[in-house]
Amino acid sequence: GFVGNVALKNTEGVAKLIRHFMAAEFKRNLLTKLSGIIALPVLKALRRRIDPRRYNGASLLGLRGIVVKSHGGADALAFRSAIAIAKKEVLADIADRIEQRVAQQLDVSKSA
Repeated sequence: GFVGNVALKNTEGVAKLIRHFMAAEFKRNLLTKLSGIIALPVLKALRRRIDPRRYNGASLLGLRGIVVKSHGGADALAFRSAIAIAKKEVLADIADRIEQRVAQQLDVSKSA
């Protein structure tokens, strides 16, 4: 929804700001440049782990099957991630499992 999108955009902005500040600090002098070179493998690994394209796709509920919605600005990696999510959900029979759990909860609430 709207609030979630605002929170997401805020988080993306903060992440870009931190990246900008870190880049500036690593360029400040020879010692920080060397530190940046030493830290580069760790920073690359961190960037890969938190790359939003790797977690692209949101499952939509209330449908009779698997639908994974992707972000409008998604690139090839992001679409690949969304397709992988959809594949996992199909293989795990998520739609039927959700339908069964909801039916169970409705039965419980009717008998209460």
